Amino acid sequence: MDPLSFSTAKLRLLEQIQNACLEFQSGNVPRMIRCKVEVENVAAMQWLACQSIPIKTYWANRNQEFKMAGIGVAHEISGQETPDLKKLFQELHLFLDPKYPELRYYGGFQFNRGSKPSQEWKSFGAYRFIIPQFELHRSEAGTFLVYNFLHEGRDSKLPGDLTRQLDDVQFELTLSDWEERTILHRRDIPDRAEWQSSLDTALEEMGDGKYEKVVLARKATLTFNDPVDPVAYLLRLRRMTEETFNFYFQADEGHAFLGATPERLFRRQGRTLHTEAIAGTRPRGLTTRDDERYARALLNSEKEVREHSIVVDMIQNVLEKYCHNLVMDEKVQITRLSHVQHLCKHFKAELDPETSDADLIEALHPTPAMGGFPTDIALEAIDDLEPFNRGWYAAPIGFVGHDHTEFVVGIRSALVEQERVSLYSGAGIVLGSDPAEEWQEIEDKISKFLKALDL
Repeated sequence: MDPLSFSTAKLRLLEQIQNACLEFQSGNVPRMIRCKVEVENVAAMQWLACQSIPIKTYWANRNQEFKMAGIGVAHEISGQETPDLKKLFQELHLFLDPKYPELRYYGGFQFNRGSKPSQEWKSFGAYRFIIPQFELHRSEAGTFLVYNFLHEGRDSKLPGDLTRQLDDVQFELTLSDWEERTILHRRDIPDRAEWQSSLDTALEEMGDGKYEKVVLARKATLTFNDPVDPVAYLLRLRRMTEETFNFYFQADEGHAFLGATPERLFRRQGRTLHTEAIAGTRPRGLTTRDDERYARALLNSEKEVREHSIVVDMIQNVLEKYCHNLVMDEKVQITRLSHVQHLCKHFKAELDPETSDADLIEALHPTPAMGGFPTDIALEAIDDLEPFNRGWYAAPIGFVGHDHTEFVVGIRSALVEQERVSLYSGAGIVLGSDPAEEWQEIEDKISKFLKALDL
């Protein structure tokens, strides 16, 4: 069947929803219903940018073969307190029907498990997962307009404002030009002096054997003369950052968390698990020769290799506990992004039958690449040394489906609050780290985010 025009798709979708309500009217148990129609090819992020509904979601995997742009909320599970992960995932799976393998909750967690969200992160909560009400779903199978809704069971009727909801979805797509803005102020938290002091303390504590590694982050907050369009910002970032996962969570009109992260926490398809260890950083070279020189320096750096091996060992220990048939790269690989390159090892394994997604989140987050090692002591050091709340930065971000779950690490990310943009990035600190070099490493990591803002 040929893809439908958007106007025809709206009518066809309404018919599907009416038929679905009739089909499930005899049931007594609430359930999610998912209706979809194939539509003309359109860019998912362009579609998202044109929607007026304030709650927006976007997800694209690393190779961009799957993209989901969502608006509104069909169902939400969220809270301001650190959740019991097993209970949370059980709740998430209540409405994930195997009949709809592409029905997914999208969302994430805050990094600091024991604290309540700070003011700028309050809209996101300690955790928040939503099934979007409308989705534009793009994959190799085509482009689909999707409507998700909760059917309450016997005697349930069509959503009363369904026609209005469909009318609110924008089908005439135009993408406004990126407008240049004037930066009024940049504030780095911590500043150079505070960064030096924090790293001096961390290196002293490592020298005393308190911990082996700690990951310390910075927040660069930029204030502009006019609000920044967060969807347009992510679109510019995506064009500049290859081989990354893209995510976007707009919790309300004033707060959007977005990113282009290179790091997968884990992907579970059935019982097959994929994960990876990424650590160590060098910039990309302007020439092929310079690029290779940086790569060799990375592979031969005792400090960087040691930092990476801490992550590898931790992940390997977790997988040996929860999995079988473990396969991993024999040698360390170089992962090249558009502006930096990292050391990387890939893992593949089969999960033991009793292992759940909650077990994996609990065991893998945070890896030593995000927190440090030993984990609990490193997290205490972060609480002591970092003068801001990480919120969803460096935390698990992803989706949960009936038989397919994927989480990435929310690094290379930004929080957009109208005219204010906060950029987050961190550096792994081990014995031998130089505060000035680590400061510059973070500048390299956020360079594309600054460039996308014309800075």
